[in-house]
Amino acid sequence: MFGTSGIRGIYGKEITEELAFRIASIFAQKKLVVGRDIRASGPALFEAVCDGAFSSGTDVIDLGIVPTPTVALATKKHSCRGIMLTASHNPPEYNGLKLIENGKEIGKALEKEITERYKQLETKKTQLEKTGHKPARDPGQTGYGALSHDNAIIDDHKALVFGLVDRESIKKKKPKVIVDCNGAASVITPSLLTDLGCSVISLNASLDCFNRPSEPRAENLPYLGAFVRECKADFAIAHDGDGDRCVVFDEHGEMLPLDVQLAIMIEHELFCSKRKNTQTNRKKIISTVEASLTIRDVVEKNGGEIGITPVGSTFVGDELERTGALFGGEPCGEYIYEKGVHVPDAVLAAAKFAEIFSLKGPFSKLKAKYPQNFIWREKFHCKDKQGAVERIRKKIDIQGKIRSDDGIRIDERDGWFLIRASGTEPIVRLTMEYKTKDRLEERKAGIRKIIAESL
Repeated sequence: MFGTSGIRGIYGKEITEELAFRIASIFAQKKLVVGRDIRASGPALFEAVCDGAFSSGTDVIDLGIVPTPTVALATKKHSCRGIMLTASHNPPEYNGLKLIENGKEIGKALEKEITERYKQLETKKTQLEKTGHKPARDPGQTGYGALSHDNAIIDDHKALVFGLVDRESIKKKKPKVIVDCNGAASVITPSLLTDLGCSVISLNASLDCFNRPSEPRAENLPYLGAFVRECKADFAIAHDGDGDRCVVFDEHGEMLPLDVQLAIMIEHELFCSKRKNTQTNRKKIISTVEASLTIRDVVEKNGGEIGITPVGSTFVGDELERTGALFGGEPCGEYIYEKGVHVPDAVLAAAKFAEIFSLKGPFSKLKAKYPQNFIWREKFHCKDKQGAVERIRKKIDIQGKIRSDDGIRIDERDGWFLIRASGTEPIVRLTMEYKTKDRLEERKAGIRKIIAESL
């Protein structure tokens, strides 16, 4: 039921009002904060979640359209659990539920418990149907929960960000920023950056629908570079549907490679930590098995220590809390800050990039500090993605050190590759990085052939 980040699927098939009702009835305790992104299926799923929470006697606090990190903050503010209705970067026909507690997505143990309780409800429903009884939407007890609204949570999120960035430097520099919202971040990032002293131009800030594919990657943003150059902007930020991802375009309209973008953020966080000389484990950086050689190099160069988890923000957030680390990030534009909420917060990240620009100058020059190797990323559609990975594992030629807690990662003398099943889509992902293009092409040809034979 649960993937890399919550429950996701196509609305009307895997994600239904009945599922939302039951998950809410199982998960809700005393109070439940609920937010959603701008998907057309959001209002119907919100009503189902409310009904499910009410059936267990739980009060619901409606946050409206907000980013996922805002819901995480609300769980801390109200000392309760929360549900974010979103499929994040997936297409608009998808939706889902992210379950949040104490500022972070729930862990695997609670996911397993909820899954087992859900199966019990399914069994009970089937038994009722077999006896000729027609069950209600849920065969559980009816309670008396109430609905209220928190209209201050956006201001609360802004206040959190204000306390974590150098407002004076941003105000002095006054960067000109384009923000391509395309989703829930429309309600906060443009106004936040304006309040910090930036000159902001908003794109795709409608709350009615997505105006481009949700995932903020280069092929989905073909217009943004030209717009940056035309407006003479200092940089641009592009979000995904629920505001937990962002990517950066420099002043020339070039998108920063995601590994470089993450490296810039890591080096900045390590620098700020050293300057502030705080007492927590400020040299520990968390990333995932997709972390490139660039990421590992920048952590080591700055005296840090890297911790590696399986792919997924829940793993990164868990490890960050377990070790007291300074920062956790993935090379997809997801960043978790020790002093923030412990889900990816692209709203805070946008402000951090404004701070970095204001202190260190244009991103085109910063980018040049991080030499890149040759990287290849590819998706292979496959219904039996886990089975395919197992078949690939048996055929692959291992020429180095293997890691297998999330797919297959093999580190070789001059590079590495990772083959893993996506946690959110019916695909197998291939990621490769080598020091020379010839070596990348050589390994890619052989590995792609094995993958194709195993799908």
